[in-house]
Amino acid sequence: MSTSKNWATAALVSCALLLSGCAALEDMASDFAPSGEEVSQAAPSPVVEAPISTGEYNLVESCNAFFAGPLVEGITTLAPAVQAPLDENLTGLASDVSRNIGLIIGKADEVSIAHLEAVRAPFDQALDGSIARPTAVTDAIDAYKDTCTKAGFEG
Repeated sequence: MSTSKNWATAALVSCALLLSGCAALEDMASDFAPSGEEVSQAAPSPVVEAPISTGEYNLVESCNAFFAGPLVEGITTLAPAVQAPLDENLTGLASDVSRNIGLIIGKADEVSIAHLEAVRAPFDQALDGSIARPTAVTDAIDAYKDTCTKAGFEG
């Protein structure tokens, strides 16, 4: 009988230690829980969000904003540069292209946004240090021009 009493005592002591350990952990956790006055805001995410379009332009107006003026000529001229690492001068030009396309995206319709992102992507890849295909730029411009023409753009 003495062995069973020892086992019972050991079990009782183990349960008491376990419960006291849980209570101590609960007390420690409550020390770190914010009170109503101590709730802090989470830090903003460092992820850069894409510009949100205002939808100010319809498809034909978006096409006009992109194809009218020197932007497309500059993009076409700079397209071969995306196949190699950019030097300081080309980095500035590629940044300008990406920024200018982004300005149009900010006002463009949804169809144009997809096409404009396809034109801008190789430049953004090159700016990130990756090598892109120049044909990706020209193919994207051609596809957008085709879409614009079908929508009634006469530029």
